Amino acid sequence: MTKRHHRCNLCGKDFDTGDKLKTHVEKRHPKEDVRWWVVAENPEKDLKFSR
Repeated sequence: MTKRHHRCNLCGKDFDTGDKLKTHVEKRHPKEDVRWWVVAENPEKDLKFSR
């Protein structure tokens, strides 16, 4: 079983679904240039994000 999570690379906050992430980005980072990509990493590890 794989566990998927979605992370905002602008602030590092995690979400259960892509829709929640999209809503977050639209509300919290409306003026940012957003790029979407898939990362295959173990979510149990401390994943780094870039700002």
